[in-house]
Amino acid sequence: MRSPSEYMERRNKKEINKRLKNIRLIVSDVDGVLTDGKICFDADGKEIKTFHVKDSFRTTIWLESGKSVLWFTGRKAVGTITRAKELGVDLVFKEDVKTGLFEYIKEKYRLEPEEVIYIGDDWNDLYYMQHFGLSATPADAQKENKKIADIITKTNGGYGVLAEIIETLMRAQNSWLPAVEKYLKKFIL
Repeated sequence: MRSPSEYMERRNKKEINKRLKNIRLIVSDVDGVLTDGKICFDADGKEIKTFHVKDSFRTTIWLESGKSVLWFTGRKAVGTITRAKELGVDLVFKEDVKTGLFEYIKEKYRLEPEEVIYIGDDWNDLYYMQHFGLSATPADAQKENKKIADIITKTNGGYGVLAEIIETLMRAQNSWLPAVEKYLKKFIL
């Protein structure tokens, strides 16, 4: 017989799996999630960002499946803008969202909060993590973020967190294997 805590854990996993199937948009913080959180400057004072290549392939297949990715950040760094363009993801800066993130998403994507997963690693992400359909946080996130996250990745920030979340979503939506097969066919002669 299962203990009450085992039952709760099993029920919560089942509920999270159910909610994963409804996600159409990934909203991700940048610093500490897509990067390792370090802020570096070159000799001219320009901010330097380092992104992990693991996020590329999975982002591509997520976007090709008709879903969306929105990077949400407070720091206007050229590296972030360049990488978002390379991957074809949407990017919005906190100061540019005058109506609020929820209204912005409703207007731009025509989605409800239940169709969105928010990935954040620090205190400034807590509000959004609590109010979207699902929340995720990197393995090295703040303890407060881990406490409320539906998903804690095995990966630290900057080392493929987005890739891990996309794969989790696509596996739950039964679209992972078909997407991988389609992608790999491009390389078979």
